[in-house]
Formats: sequence, structure tokens, C-alpha cells
Amino acid sequence: MKREQYLRRRLHTLQTLNEAVSAMKSLSAHHFLQCRQALPAARAYRDEIELAIADIGVTQALDADVPTGLLLIVSDLGLCGDYNTRLVQAAVDAYRKEGQGPIYCVGRRPRAALAGAGMTLKRIYHVPTSVDGLPHLLLEVAQDLLDDYTQRIMSRLYVISARFEGAGRFSPVVTRLLPVEPAHSAQPLRPTPYQSGEHLVSVAVREFLYMTLYEILLDALASEHGMRLLAAESARQWLDETADTTRRQLASSRREATTQEVLDIVAGAKSNRGQGSASSLTAEPFNPSRPHQVKAIPVQTS
Repeated sequence: MKREQYLRRRLHTLQTLNEAVSAMKSLSAHHFLQCRQALPAARAYRDEIELAIADIGVTQALDADVPTGLLLIVSDLGLCGDYNTRLVQAAVDAYRKEGQGPIYCVGRRPRAALAGAGMTLKRIYHVPTSVDGLPHLLLEVAQDLLDDYTQRIMSRLYVISARFEGAGRFSPVVTRLLPVEPAHSAQPLRPTPYQSGEHLVSVAVREFLYMTLYEILLDALASEHGMRLLAAESARQWLDETADTTRRQLASSRREATTQEVLDIVAGAKSNRGQGSASSLTAEPFNPSRPHQVKAIPVQTS
């Protein structure tokens, strides 16, 4: 009986977990689709910003004496496989290669791993789980990066993020974001009397930084939710297989209990028959020829 109760509780737990994993899978599929749909427009707008930067003729100096900054983009949620582990390892390799500068991290989960590698985070940002949460994050991150860059806290900025390669597949990539790589247009813009050249450069760099980060975060979110889709599907299959095994064990336990009950009934019946035979051997057998054994039935007459 105890084993049957244990199997019932286990089956109920597996069903509850299956419902939770299925809900998480559906939610990840929704966010994954949103990210993939928003990427083409973001890339097209970023291409236009690059053309504008080339037309303006943006050039930024590189100071070798100022350290290099790193921006790591990871996940705050679980059930996405080795997503964070691979990105943290790429950040550690880039940190050792590029130098020890300020480190910014979008996501709080890898703090312990980065601290173990001797990397101190300057700023930590919360990771949005959907496309709707990206604008608020980008405004904060882009402003902090531009302030530190203009104050010469860092001379370069590299972004370590995930590049989407299919559902359940990604590769860590390192992208240089600042300074903006100089590009020259065949038809540069003529100076305008309405705005100074420095203002145009600052606006173009800010817009380029914002849109490039937006595209990188979209790609990272798509990679994260793609990994979560794969992990959720694997977890759901394991839960289904375990639930089937538990159902078979529960059915077997019920059959064993039923068989034991039948055996107990048969054993009790045999015991009762044995007791009845023993009592009949001690009693005097009935003989109809013996008159003292036949009792007269009184008859009433009117």
C-alpha cells in the first residue's frame, strides 16, 4: 500500500512538472518568434545608420593607454542548457586577451563564475525576457557606455553575445562596438549650417550604438529561447517516459495487491473449511433410522 501511494504521488508530481515545462515551452516559442520577426527590420535600420555614418565621415581616435571594456550578454533564466557557461568562457578568454578594463554584464547569473576568474563587474543589468523589454534596457546601457567612453574610462568596447544558428544551436561571438570603424562614402554629405559636425557625429554614434546593441540583443534572445525550446522538449520527453514507467509500475503494484487479496481470501476459505471438517468429526452423525434423533412435530386440531 505504501508503494502504491508513493507511485501515485510521483505520477502526480510528474504531471505537474509536465504542465509547467509545456507552458514554458509555449512561452519560449512565442518570444522566439517575436525575436526572429523583429530582426530583419533591425538589421535594415542598422545598415542605413552605417550608411549615414559613412556619409558624415565619422572617425574616432583609439587610445592604446586606456583599457578595453567588455559587455557580456547572458541569460537570467534557467532551462537553456550550457548557454551561460559557453558565453562566460568566451568572456574570460576575451578578458585575458584584450586587457583588464571595465566589465558590464546584462544578466546576473554568471556573477560567481566571473568572480572566480578574477573579473569584477562594474555594472549589472537585468535581462528582459521579451522584445517589449529591450528599449528600456537599451536606453540605460547605451547611455552608460557612452558616458564611460567619453570620459576615457575605456578606449574600446567589445560585446560577447550569442549568434543564432538555429533552434537549439548558437555560437559565442565577440563584436567590437566602439570606436566606430571609419567608413567613407562615395558621396559624403556637405556641411550644414543648421547643426555642427560634432553634434551630427554624436547623434550618429549614439544611434549606431543603440541599434547595434538592439540587433545583438535580439539575436541573443533568439538564441536563448531556441536553447530553452530544445531543453524544454528534452525535459518533456523525459517526463513522458518517466510517467509511462510510473504508470506501469503502479498497474503492476495494483495487480500484486489484488493477487495478494485473492490469496488471502482463498487461504481464509481453506482455513474455514478445515475448521468445519474438524468439528463434524467430533459430532455424532445423523441417522434417520434412530427414532430418538427424529423429533415429533406437534399438530394442532380444531
